Amino acid sequence: MLCLLSVAVYGQQLDQIGKKGGIKVSGGVGLSNNFYVADGIQNRLNPYYYVLTGNVNISIYGFSLPFSFSFSNQTYSYRQPFNIVGLSPTYKRFTFHAGYRNLSFSPYTLNGHNFLGGGVEYRGDKLNVVGMGGRFLKAVEYDSTNKNALPAYQRLGAGLRLNYHFNPANELALNTFYAKDQANSINSVPYSVGLTPQENLVWSISGKNIIATKLTLQYEAATSIWTQNQGAQAVEKVGYKLYPLKWNQSTVVYHAYKVNATYAFSFMNLGAGYERIDPEYRTLGAYYFNNDLENVTLNFSTALFKKKVNISGNGGLQHDDLNHTKASSMKRKVGSLNIGIIASKRVNVNLSYSNFYSFVNVKPVDAQFLQGGTFSQIDTLNYTQVAQTITGSVNYKISENDNTSSMVALNASRMDASNKQGNTNQSNQMLNGSLMFNQIWKKTGINLGVNTNANQTSYAQGDNLFVGAGITGGVPVYHKKVRVSLGANINENFEKGELVARLFAITNSYSVRVGKKHSINASARYSGRAKVGEASLGSYNGSFNEFIGSLGYNYTF
Repeated sequence: MLCLLSVAVYGQQLDQIGKKGGIKVSGGVGLSNNFYVADGIQNRLNPYYYVLTGNVNISIYGFSLPFSFSFSNQTYSYRQPFNIVGLSPTYKRFTFHAGYRNLSFSPYTLNGHNFLGGGVEYRGDKLNVVGMGGRFLKAVEYDSTNKNALPAYQRLGAGLRLNYHFNPANELALNTFYAKDQANSINSVPYSVGLTPQENLVWSISGKNIIATKLTLQYEAATSIWTQNQGAQAVEKVGYKLYPLKWNQSTVVYHAYKVNATYAFSFMNLGAGYERIDPEYRTLGAYYFNNDLENVTLNFSTALFKKKVNISGNGGLQHDDLNHTKASSMKRKVGSLNIGIIASKRVNVNLSYSNFYSFVNVKPVDAQFLQGGTFSQIDTLNYTQVAQTITGSVNYKISENDNTSSMVALNASRMDASNKQGNTNQSNQMLNGSLMFNQIWKKTGINLGVNTNANQTSYAQGDNLFVGAGITGGVPVYHKKVRVSLGANINENFEKGELVARLFAITNSYSVRVGKKHSINASARYSGRAKVGEASLGSYNGSFNEFIGSLGYNYTF
């Protein structure tokens, strides 16, 4: 039992002890040998490297003990349940947490922070309760000789979440979390380090309500009271009389709000959302927060022509610098539109468009002296970035029967990106297109694919174009115990309209299945670049050859 209590196990069903099939062991191990040779360029891989991987799962009357490892002559890693100690057994409607765990109440309160302690969850028909407490940070003494060892006060915390379901469509939740650094847990730290003992109390109320079966509201409002330095001079508490915290000059109060509304019309769903997070908003129950932002979003979705045409879209506006105190401010617009068409049982069409726009105004240091003056219209520090993407695909199933399956797919995309600052505007454009045909002979297991592709990137210095074609195929042999695959493709590279290189690739692979537990895989790949002219836009300007081989074995049990 001491061993069982010192391992990381998840979702143990205590009421199932004695009912499950005793001890079970499953997993697998694999060894891959890889060979690399290059001529004409520097080696991009080691000439030889191997990788040994494995995973073992031991189940003991419902307790699950997972082990995994990876080892090679380049690097290695080993994970086993003893690295982080913790368990979360369940009994009927209760789940108990002990050891190293992490829980999430809401995005603005406790959100995934690891702690060493305990907790309990109760899931009732209407009421769900989660309570927890433990150590969030371990005390670390200041060491002037080791800059990589960051000092820290021991931090203890506790939280409670109450979630009541009035019915499946309506619920209300109350989340609260409190954490405090233990000021005497470490020796004094130099002022220059900037480390102070902190204290934080945060709460939020969230819920979901459906009004008249058409309108759905989801919302959360949070308040975080954060004392940045427990040693600061005490002051009289202004407001917030009910909060059991000592107020001092470093105590600040932050708020966060979020609401989303969706209305279901007979022909479409229309939604809107609003989110506001105060500057510097944070809690000690999360590692990172996006703050100092305001979001406004709109979205819609609809299905037409007996759900054969599905359309959805969204758009939003975000900005920061809510208190107008930053050295720079940002505005960002985003929008997208997606259309899916089921033209027939054989034809599917997908179209999408997205437009990302952001505007950054870098304020001059002397901006306060320029208001209303001649220089108030200066825009050399305004920075704009735009990226637009249009994609489309058509899939056509030529045939589908007991003997064969064949299809053809056409894909195309275009992306425009521009960076503008003052009178300078740099723009790039990327065009991609591909056409693929694939056929499978079901009874024999043979497959054949043919494809062609084009990729063009336009820079201020000129255009870089790749045009190519390829073929792939696979066939089972020796009573389908061995599968042989072969692929080849060629691309021609043009810069500013001139042919500068040809690129080749050939891949040959074999897969052998021995019984139900053993498999052997082998592959060889050749790739090369043949220089034709001088290149200036690509990564290489010369000829080279590369060879990669691999031989692997896998065993499962």
